[in-house]
Amino acid sequence: MMKKYFLIALIFSGFMPLSAQSYRVYFTDKGQQEQLLEQPELLLSEAALIRRAAQGIALDQSDLPVYAPYLKTLKRMGGQILAQSRWLNYAYVQGLSADEIQALPFVKKVEQPKAHVSHLATTATSTTFDYGLGRTQIEMLNGHKLHQQGFTGRGVNIAVIDAGFTGVWQASVLDSLRQSGRLLGSYNFVTSDTNVYSGQGGHGASVLSVMAALDTGVFVGTAPHANYWLLTSENVHSETPLEMDHWLMAAEFADSVGAHVINTSLGYTTFDDTADSYSYSDMDGNTTVVTRAADWAASKGIIVVASAGNEGGGSWQHIGAPADGDSVLAVGAVDGTGAYVGFSSRGPSYDWRIKPDVAAMGAGTTLINIIGDISAGNGTSFSSPCIAGMAACVVQGQPTLAGQTIANNIRFSGHLYGNANNNLGFGIPDFLNAWRIGIEELEASQNSLQVYPNPVADAIFVYGDFEYGTRISFKVLNQASQILKEEERTWQNQSERIELSGLAPGIYYLQIAGKETYIRKILVK
Repeated sequence: MMKKYFLIALIFSGFMPLSAQSYRVYFTDKGQQEQLLEQPELLLSEAALIRRAAQGIALDQSDLPVYAPYLKTLKRMGGQILAQSRWLNYAYVQGLSADEIQALPFVKKVEQPKAHVSHLATTATSTTFDYGLGRTQIEMLNGHKLHQQGFTGRGVNIAVIDAGFTGVWQASVLDSLRQSGRLLGSYNFVTSDTNVYSGQGGHGASVLSVMAALDTGVFVGTAPHANYWLLTSENVHSETPLEMDHWLMAAEFADSVGAHVINTSLGYTTFDDTADSYSYSDMDGNTTVVTRAADWAASKGIIVVASAGNEGGGSWQHIGAPADGDSVLAVGAVDGTGAYVGFSSRGPSYDWRIKPDVAAMGAGTTLINIIGDISAGNGTSFSSPCIAGMAACVVQGQPTLAGQTIANNIRFSGHLYGNANNNLGFGIPDFLNAWRIGIEELEASQNSLQVYPNPVADAIFVYGDFEYGTRISFKVLNQASQILKEEERTWQNQSERIELSGLAPGIYYLQIAGKETYIRKILVK
């Protein structure tokens, strides 16, 4: 049973004790880098640009890197840059005083990070399981019915942000993942290298196996054909504030390589110095760096799935960060019968939002242990990947739906929707139903709005049933989600002509926004 859970980050951290005072240094701006937005391939991978374009999410200032001259100034002053964030525009700096940092003209504010204590969900090793041990946790979610539709996560990228992944190379149920090229890469943000397989335990491997296992008749996970990035942000040997910044960096990395889903089985509530510990009032969706980071990831089109925590039976009881994020799909735990288990952290968030959002099997969950054998574990660390893997299957089936739309459809499909509670939120999702809700939305949008001709040469007509007098905005975006043409009109006829002359041949996206927003892929010939 885990007492906390986990979190995530990005690149640059060295493996060193933090004896000197450290600060998060927030900058006033991104410097002279606007031209980079015209070269999106220098900022994000092709996979990331495709994910953004499919959801109509344009690049903006938050996608620009931290301005290098600012970092160089801090280094020349004797500071060490241990982490940095493009989304929140800060650097994690050690070796300088707060006064000398704050005196710099490009510094917006200086923040002293809190140290944290986090714990892995323990895996209770048992005898080797028999045939079909993954069945209960999948069928509970009606995931097997979605698999029967052909949606098993194929082509979808999942980033697993966790501790170590010892056991991945030993597990026979992960042979398919390793041998098929679907293990896309790894990074250890604790040691600044690609080795995630030794030195930080096997919690991440256990989490991964819930999604990625593929041994027919023995153990099949919730997304057996998905692609995976393995990212270590948690240092199991010490507890420092830097790990929370690593989580943020890992989330930014996941965005840059085109992840569609992030699963994180980490969380933060309690700190080394009790005077610095979070209070329940901090679980408001806006306070902690890691929660803000998770919401940023969601704003980039990524479905962020997080463990609610294992504090239901303790003095804390509440969900932690980043599960408190309003855009985060926080997952509680039930047993094999669908009943709430007492260790699962409870809601609501401090500002009275429903949390956790949904629940899945987190007691006796089938997984692999640190030596790669099939075992069982307890904790919301393992209910979270049940949901994340199935979410990836929905993404495969509905790649043009926004990540937050899919997350909402998962909430809508919960067995307690309309009667949510503080233990299980909207309840146990029915993923076949979540997929059907998305299909209905797509069909409704297709039936109510059409574009013609497509492929198109110089102009396209938009046919729709918008109410007379409605203000409609039209935007033409390229595959990097950059707006190439934009105009707003009052809807007066059944159709509107949109000029596309001047566009080079290729694939573009037409965004039509009234009371509802529609996106259509168009081919200019």
